[in-house]
Amino acid sequence: MIKDLLNSLKTNADGFSGRKLSAFIGVLTGVYLTIFKVPSENQLECLIVWLAFSLLCLGIVTVQNVIEFKNGKTT
Repeated sequence: MIKDLLNSLKTNADGFSGRKLSAFIGVLTGVYLTIFKVPSENQLECLIVWLAFSLLCLGIVTVQNVIEFKNGKTT
């Protein structure tokens, strides 16, 4: 596990995916900041933003999808 984590920092095919690591770090950062730094009345919105960031890192949604959702467009 630690070897794979360290290998993911190299530019070869070994280790974990950079997108997955970015999403994981984004979620961990979002949870920490949401719980400990954000006032309780804004925690839900903050958590939604961090989870959207992780989805963007994974490539599950695109920026165009986020803009369309914000403008109310449905598929």
